[in-house]
Amino acid sequence: MTLKTISFSTALTFVMLVIFTSMVAMSFDYPAKARFMPLVVGIPGIVLCLVQLAIDLFRSPSASTPAAASVGQSIAAASVPEGTQPEEELPEFGPHTVKQEMVMWSYFLSFVAAIVFFGFYISVPIMLVTFLRRQGEASWKLAIGLAIAATLALYLMFGRLLGIELHPGFFTRWVVHALGTGSV
Repeated sequence: MTLKTISFSTALTFVMLVIFTSMVAMSFDYPAKARFMPLVVGIPGIVLCLVQLAIDLFRSPSASTPAAASVGQSIAAASVPEGTQPEEELPEFGPHTVKQEMVMWSYFLSFVAAIVFFGFYISVPIMLVTFLRRQGEASWKLAIGLAIAATLALYLMFGRLLGIELHPGFFTRWVVHALGTGSV
């Protein structure tokens, strides 16, 4: 695979691998308790990046044999109705993906803002239901079920198992204190 044939996603995976590896290497200079979180995040990140790079390598055009390519081309040609031209494959990113990219950036920025203002335990279920219903076209039952399961997993993993308090949100904390019900 030459530099010209590396896709954007492969390059991004490689950059993430470098970041995770650096994070894990630097964590060994920290005390034992401070080292825990970078290792918990970094080691699975390294493994997943390596898996993704392996998938990209085996999926690359240089990894396929000419026989396999000709079989794939003949299947693609056979699936196109007579008298029509096969559609040209669009690049990974371009003018045709601007709308989807803007939607995804909107969801991402909204999610970050919701976490800052309302905290994880309120934002995660609302954002999951919204995303699954609007973009994933999931049923209400599935979207709500997955949102509840994800929030419960988040609470059990961080709140109970690791004993880490997730950000409760500035607005949520203010409301709780204003009502005098205790601390969040």
